[in-house]
Amino acid sequence: MKTLHILIVSFALIVSAAMLACGMSKIVKANRNVSVRGLAEREVPADMATWRVSFSVSGNDLPTLQREILSKTKIVLDFLGEYDLNESDYSVLSPEITDTTTNIYLDQSRRQFNYIAKQTVLVRTEKVSNVKAASIDTIDLMGKGVAILSDYDNSVKYEFNGLNEIKLEMIADATKNALLAAEQFAHDSGSKVGKIMSASQGLFSIEDAAVGLEDIKNVRVVTTVVYSIR
Repeated sequence: MKTLHILIVSFALIVSAAMLACGMSKIVKANRNVSVRGLAEREVPADMATWRVSFSVSGNDLPTLQREILSKTKIVLDFLGEYDLNESDYSVLSPEITDTTTNIYLDQSRRQFNYIAKQTVLVRTEKVSNVKAASIDTIDLMGKGVAILSDYDNSVKYEFNGLNEIKLEMIADATKNALLAAEQFAHDSGSKVGKIMSASQGLFSIEDAAVGLEDIKNVRVVTTVVYSIR
């Protein structure tokens, strides 16, 4: 009787283990999946240019300073007009005037001018190629007595605002590339790609294509997709 009891218990354990193994096999098989990323990139031309065309003027009396500002501003506007940039493409900002006679930290014996003014013409337009050409040729203004400031704040800034027009196509391309990666994984593992379990879209990034090609933008997006594997 004792031997029979042992055999029954052993058989029950074997059956239980087999059932558990079978169940675990189904669970593991059901949960097989692969997470892949798909990348989509495009180079697109900038569709907006912003340029602060700034110059400095100095003088010892305000009327003279005013005449200098107006004269040199006209030279700048005429220059922009040569590149088909008109009043709808720019605005003339109020001059920033510094009265050096009120600067207590400035050695008055070394003061050369009573007033220093910074004048800016703010260009913002969709005529990107016109702005780029004009910014390259600012050396021509030197011959007319206008020295354009060339620091970072006064460099041309290019933008791309047409993301909504290409967003859906790029997401579709990224998803296709993710599927290709999943199919390659499945092929290498002797499996097949099943349905999409989940998907998430990364943020779009817009960067300059390269140094010197700031008017060309590289648009990039990555999608992450989880596929079932069978």
